[in-house]
Amino acid sequence: MRSIKVKLALIAWILGIAAIATAYATHPEEEPRPTIDEQQEYQKYTTSAIQKLCDLGELIIDMNCDLDSAAPELAYILPTVINNYNFIVTRPTTPILESIKDTLQIKMIGYKKFTSRGIRLIKALQRDLGIRYESVIISDSTTHTLKITYLGKPWDNEHLCNLPVLEACLRERTDPAILMSIIHHTSGFQMNYQGKNNTSGLLALDTGIGLEQIDIGAHRLKKVLASSPTLADAVAQFYPDTEQRNKFENWRKDPQKHYWVGQVLTDIQYYRSNGMTLAKRKRVE
Repeated sequence: MRSIKVKLALIAWILGIAAIATAYATHPEEEPRPTIDEQQEYQKYTTSAIQKLCDLGELIIDMNCDLDSAAPELAYILPTVINNYNFIVTRPTTPILESIKDTLQIKMIGYKKFTSRGIRLIKALQRDLGIRYESVIISDSTTHTLKITYLGKPWDNEHLCNLPVLEACLRERTDPAILMSIIHHTSGFQMNYQGKNNTSGLLALDTGIGLEQIDIGAHRLKKVLASSPTLADAVAQFYPDTEQRNKFENWRKDPQKHYWVGQVLTDIQYYRSNGMTLAKRKRVE
């Protein structure tokens, strides 16, 4: 009798192992998602942002300037530098970008004395860039070189996201402060964030790699702001790990979602007060 029970137990054990093996065979594990090199991703963006300014005729890139080593802390301020230069200098010539790795070095050719204009340009840059940037102009006959050095700490991912978010929201004509706050409370600005339901990335989406999710997010934000009764309802549609993102739900009854939306709304004003508005991208006349 006992031997029969042992045999039955052995058979059950074998069948159990077979069932587990079959389950793994018919439902293979998901392939691990590729890890993104965030530094490389931002470096590519930085290089392309400088090249766009060149393509628009805003500057000339010197043949010895290494764009692949461009510091984002310097590259991101280029539009501000060029705007101030064009505003202060009468009939400005196209500036030449000579270096942008450790120091932002721009050559301005075709002027005689650069005294009062130089002083006004330095003051304008100090006003717009803040105390972490040191600016100086070196003059040699009709050639004048503007040198700007960044004295602060290296930027973290939150700072590096600023310009991509601003540009994406400018294209979509939507609010960058909202998108920044959503990213902050979704992934903490980590491109390799892993969510549920096969989602990942800055906005915990099931599509888009790296900075691509910023463009997707800006487009989607514009649509949900137009279709949602309130800003809170629009933000709620970005709640990470939500299975049905396109449908309104009574998110206020979910304490976790209600808290998340509240945190996003609170930090929107923080990002606005720190320059994340489309108005800041306009030239000051």
